[in-house]
Amino acid sequence: MEQGTHSALQEEIGKAEVIAGLRRALDAGYRRFCQTARADWERLVGSDPADACVTVRIQTKPSATRGSGFLKSRRQLLPKTEAKGSVPRFAH
Repeated sequence: MEQGTHSALQEEIGKAEVIAGLRRALDAGYRRFCQTARADWERLVGSDPADACVTVRIQTKPSATRGSGFLKSRRQLLPKTEAKGSVPRFAH
């Protein structure tokens, strides 16, 4: 019984160590990504001390506008046979 408990505990410790290692790797990768992005920004735009206090927030409009793909068209669709035989609207 004690041997089974000991091996289960060792297994859980191993899982915790793997998770901690993955977190450290993700943190290091994210830190490198941010440093590279900052270096690129400073190289392309310049490093103005006033830029440090600027924040950017992207916000979407809560309501959909006509033609945005969210609303269905209220136009009546003509069958293909009528649409092909009809004269363009400006020709009447």
